Amino acid sequence: MRICAITTWPPHRDGISFYSAQLYGQMSRRVEVRVLANIVDPRDLSCETPDAESYCSVIRCWRRGSVTYPFKIFNRVFLEKPDIVHLQHGWLLYGNGFSPLLFPLLLLILHLTRKPLIVTMHTVIGEKPRLYGNRVINFMAKVAVMLLTKSIVKLSTRIIVHNDLMKRTLREAYSLQRDDWKILVIPHGVKKVKRKTRKINGNENIRVLSLGFIRKWKGIEYLIEAFKIFSSSYPEAILVIAGGKHAHDDEEYVRRVKKKLLDEGVKNVVLTGFVNEETLDRLIWESEIIVLSSLASYYIEASGSLARIAMYGKPIICSRVPKFEADLEDGKDCIMVEMNDPKKLADALFILVNNVNLGRNLGRNLKKKFRDRVWSKVAEQHIKLFESLC
Repeated sequence: MRICAITTWPPHRDGISFYSAQLYGQMSRRVEVRVLANIVDPRDLSCETPDAESYCSVIRCWRRGSVTYPFKIFNRVFLEKPDIVHLQHGWLLYGNGFSPLLFPLLLLILHLTRKPLIVTMHTVIGEKPRLYGNRVINFMAKVAVMLLTKSIVKLSTRIIVHNDLMKRTLREAYSLQRDDWKILVIPHGVKKVKRKTRKINGNENIRVLSLGFIRKWKGIEYLIEAFKIFSSSYPEAILVIAGGKHAHDDEEYVRRVKKKLLDEGVKNVVLTGFVNEETLDRLIWESEIIVLSSLASYYIEASGSLARIAMYGKPIICSRVPKFEADLEDGKDCIMVEMNDPKKLADALFILVNNVNLGRNLGRNLKKKFRDRVWSKVAEQHIKLFESLC
């Protein structure tokens, strides 16, 4: 079986490119995978590819933001003669501006290949979203999202989403009850744990870790405020923020975070930037608490950061937003807080520091919940689906 996978790909830095590298790296051990990837800027070549052994053939044939991307992709798919076409979909994956509007056109012309078209939708936008401050523009955006989402589902052979909440939202908010049969749930893959590198520190040097892209809807500024409250009682505590700018953003928010730290003289906060996989493993093991922050209440998706750390058995504090509510249970495998309330976030840090057994139980339950979602098993679910459609 030959699969044409359409996606962004490292060294392009977005969540879907890293997701794809892991998924297709696993799938390529069993089936032939041809990745039709975006053309990257040579300046991005310093980005490390996640450590997934891959036998994929990567063909860079389309450019983000180009109005010709549907035709470039179609031309290459036609030449490759695959058995299955698997497309990754994110709202800005193929570019800003008019690029999202062209995705249904891509699906339409790919029907000429007479091959099954499977689309993995990484983000479903919930009901009554506040996407723009201007009411007129926001209304127009909501209409566009509604029409685009429905057209993607209608034009696809199957739709893959990562959790039941995403499927339920498509069915109910987008009135896609008749297409419920074609919407399948395959969870986001999680990383297997590598060997623990060193003994965890004691409370005299508590390490709190935040990881992932630094974006304005992450609410990093609230995490910093919460850490200031927390460190007043634990002055030797360290907050490590691992990650950097998303490929689809400019540098403005990262600059704001750095300026806040400098202007307010916040101590013991380390911005690592992007780190390699070995270093990230070490940072996870060295942390006592992991904070996964988000202010994105309208976006229903899976968290790549959660998938990265779930198997380490660490207690996590996360935002009370759909991307975490879909997979986690407050008080059982995490502590959920309103991330825009630094006092509540600081209180959660105090709770975990003062109740070690609670933290251990949360980490143990989290690991147990995600143990059947390792990448090899997720890849196998994809292969079985694709084989059933050939």
